[in-house]
Amino acid sequence: MSRYLYYLIIVTMVTNIIASVPKILMSESKNGVIISMIMAVIAGVILTTVVINLFSYFPSMTLPEILKQRTSKWVYYPVLFYFAVSWYLAGLITLITYVFLFNTFLSFETSITITTLAFILIASFGVLMKEKSVLYTTELVLVLFLPVIFILLIKAYSDPQLEWDFVKVAIMNINKEPSYTAFSASTYVFIGAVNIIIFNKFMNITQRIGIKQIIFLGLIGIFSLFTTYFIPIGFNGFEQIENLNFPWVSTSDSIRLRYGIIERVIFVFVIVFLGVAFISLLIHWHVSLKLFESIFHFKKLKWKSKNLTSYLFVFLFGVMGIISTRQISEYQLFKYSSYFYNTLPIFYVILISILLFAKRRSNS
Repeated sequence: MSRYLYYLIIVTMVTNIIASVPKILMSESKNGVIISMIMAVIAGVILTTVVINLFSYFPSMTLPEILKQRTSKWVYYPVLFYFAVSWYLAGLITLITYVFLFNTFLSFETSITITTLAFILIASFGVLMKEKSVLYTTELVLVLFLPVIFILLIKAYSDPQLEWDFVKVAIMNINKEPSYTAFSASTYVFIGAVNIIIFNKFMNITQRIGIKQIIFLGLIGIFSLFTTYFIPIGFNGFEQIENLNFPWVSTSDSIRLRYGIIERVIFVFVIVFLGVAFISLLIHWHVSLKLFESIFHFKKLKWKSKNLTSYLFVFLFGVMGIISTRQISEYQLFKYSSYFYNTLPIFYVILISILLFAKRRSNS
């Protein structure tokens, strides 16, 4: 399996440690969230394996290329449009979450419009890059930031303020019936692999996933969800954890680096995760852009012989991002995020079904 595919999976997992997923899991802490996470790891590994194995039958081909060659217009146009909108919304959730986080903890005096505009301007340069450049940028950011994140997580696990008794109290709820909301939010941490729908062209997946890759996916999924859910409970307690909007940020503010240049971990924590979040936003909107371009291409929209279709979509992405950030409250963000995560089974069913259909057409 290509190392870039691992990068796409890890970016999504890291980003969602402090995004909407922890808040949703905490709100379901008394409704069978542990069973839901266990089920999500199993489902996430299976779905990731199925999607990657199906793409191995179409080496160096993107989803639009596969569908345009093997299906009719009335099939691939609505399917690609649905995926394009879904990927844009996934990036929009990341954008709004981190804008709120930035304004709440780092720069509360800055206008939310200015913060959003700054985020969008920076991300837009990445969205317009070539696929190879996006993958290289992802690799560079992870190489720089993953060691810091790993050190911060080790510090969190080893901090004397971490009360494992609170974690044990949370585990006692393992006998509750699973929650669909918690299950769908937990499954979302595996969604990074689905970016292969565009990046398969440069990964050239030709081999099916083996047992080693499956075990690795399961282990990093377990670690990601365990860290996302239990560590904030260990620092903040079980009873009040559902009242925190950003559980992991509040947790990081409880940790100190006694001999570090910056004592309060929260500043390092937020900045590092912001860097990874930018990559997540860049990837989601880049995939969405390519999917939209595969449906809509305005030949007459030119300036000095350069087609401006991509720039038009990026401009629309930015305008919708600013409008959404100004109109949505934190409560609405988590509510709408839950709705979005709850549609994941539909997303996977459509993707896997259309790939199986294309595979059958290619064999006939």
